[in-house]
Amino acid sequence: MVVKSTVEYQVGENVFQGVLCSPENPEKKKLPAVLVHHAFFGCTDFEVEKAEKLAELGYVAFAADVYGKGVRGTSREENFALMKPLIDDRSGELHSRLKAAFDYVAALDVVNADKIAAIGFCFGGLCVLDMARHQLPLKAVVSFHGTLSPLPGDESLENLATLQTAVCVLHGDADSHVNPQVETFMKEMRVRNADFFFTSYGSAKHGFMMPITNTFNAPGVGYDARTEKRAWEAMKNFLAENLS
Repeated sequence: MVVKSTVEYQVGENVFQGVLCSPENPEKKKLPAVLVHHAFFGCTDFEVEKAEKLAELGYVAFAADVYGKGVRGTSREENFALMKPLIDDRSGELHSRLKAAFDYVAALDVVNADKIAAIGFCFGGLCVLDMARHQLPLKAVVSFHGTLSPLPGDESLENLATLQTAVCVLHGDADSHVNPQVETFMKEMRVRNADFFFTSYGSAKHGFMMPITNTFNAPGVGYDARTEKRAWEAMKNFLAENLS
């Protein structure tokens, strides 16, 4: 059984609202935890469902929120407008919001703070990769069809710190939006001496994990059920390896 609750946390004066999912734990054992970071829509039922599935696997899972309590767009355009200032300030405001979610989870009595991972979808994929780049003490991160570009200022790929976090990127080979970033990302991971692997799924497009993307009618974007299953299994194995 999964115990689910809506919780609030803060960054400065801003209030954020996430959903915490935990397996029944009558002995109050310390458990590994996984943060779930959302796509550009904000935290939706999709991310909460994924957090529930992770809790069924024995993790404390937290569907985090980087937009703010009640802050959601009603269209793709409005959601892109919410995301853009954070993309433009990845080492500032976005970093602060990502760290706040991590700190909230790490402080939970039921969580083993030495065994925390993060997964993310699209924009959320960028978020979890940035958490690793900012050296938040995560054991592992998994990016599903996420943006791969380096942090602003690091484009030269020189003098970059070694990553302490294991990295798994699950990418769609037909993702025309992210494909131009792949070569630079691979170079970055090598420069950072990262423990990483990169899987490119044939014919899969951007957003392959998310059924809603089939409604976009956008080139290079779309859900793929077979790839969704393969990628989720890859994530499960990666988390088990790094959080066991």
